[in-house]
Amino acid sequence: MIDPLTGMRPGERYSVESLERTPHFPGFFLDGKYYLGPELQTAVGWLEGQQFLYDQLDPTGEPVYPGRVAGTIEDLTLILGDGARLKLNEMAYDAPRYLPTEMTDDILNTYPLAAVRPIRPSPLLVIGAALLVSGCLLAFNRLGSRRSSR
Repeated sequence: MIDPLTGMRPGERYSVESLERTPHFPGFFLDGKYYLGPELQTAVGWLEGQQFLYDQLDPTGEPVYPGRVAGTIEDLTLILGDGARLKLNEMAYDAPRYLPTEMTDDILNTYPLAAVRPIRPSPLLVIGAALLVSGCLLAFNRLGSRRSSR
């Protein structure tokens, strides 16, 4: 659950305003988590109450922010440890509408769904198949040339 004092609403994406001489936050917040890319596979930051914890490491592997706390969020404003204030802006996007878990379980058990993205074979599989086909063609070609020379 998102702390109401942050000003964020569930299901909405928020980007962090970039200002000169302040750290750049290239991702977005969604449902109390901070993501770098639209695929939503791994959150690199999250909210604990109003605290924004950001899992960014420096080149030596140490956290950039002490204790991973990048700042706090109040009324759609990220307040960094040095006092800099960065506004959070709502992002426009087409969010999928999710059904409650009980409903999705019933739907999934009743109607099988097609794959969301096509399956791409591995390059080694493609190369192996090409070698197999070319080997068969070569064998047929040699077999045919033996029959014609007899």
